[in-house]
Amino acid sequence: MKRLLLIGIVSIFTFYSCSSSSPTAMNRSSQKGLPGTWNLDRVSYSESMVKVKAFDEYDAQCLKNSTWFFVANNNTGNFTFPGESGCPSGTQKFTWYIDKQDMFILKLLNEGDKARKVTVGTTYLFQSISENEFKLSQVVSGLTITYHFSKLSSGKLK
Repeated sequence: MKRLLLIGIVSIFTFYSCSSSSPTAMNRSSQKGLPGTWNLDRVSYSESMVKVKAFDEYDAQCLKNSTWFFVANNNTGNFTFPGESGCPSGTQKFTWYIDKQDMFILKLLNEGDKARKVTVGTTYLFQSISENEFKLSQVVSGLTITYHFSKLSSGKLK
């Protein structure tokens, strides 16, 4: 009887110690309206115009008019540069999610990268304005950069 009681206590302890209290738990309600195709309409700054690198790789202004596609079922996507004014052209793959604090986490994926192996990403504050607009904001060296998106299509199959 004591042995059975001990096994029960150990089982309960194991269950609770292994349960997920992950700091990367997703905010499913915030993610719900994001799948589909979006246009990054503009990039704004809290101060006068400065040159800022988005994702530590691209001039933030080069992302203006880029097209973003978000896939919900596996939290992947890509964006396509318009290739204007000396900016790169092409498509960049990424993985994304919105955590419980409405922080949008974006990880760029290079050719051959597995999303679960990429540990470095960029964090933004996610602000849903409407079902057709959202903003991502980040603070870099005391300067707030805001990316303004508008929806082009829902991404749902008809």
